Amino acid sequence: MEGDPSWSGPLAGEALELKVFHVLEPEIKNHIPPDVYEAELMLLELAIGDEKIRKTIAMMEGFRAQRVTR
Repeated sequence: MEGDPSWSGPLAGEALELKVFHVLEPEIKNHIPPDVYEAELMLLELAIGDEKIRKTIAMMEGFRAQRVTR
């Protein structure tokens, strides 16, 4: 998918080629202060569950591994 998925904005069809990370990926999660994580994200992580988080991270890694061609 390239650009604005709604195809209604100024970036419709424009691939920005940005790497995207999920906030619960270890690379991001490890940068969040423990008190902020506990207050803002811990319940989200518990609600989502470990298996769904693993699947989401695997999906995100797959997207990041894809080469963008124009």
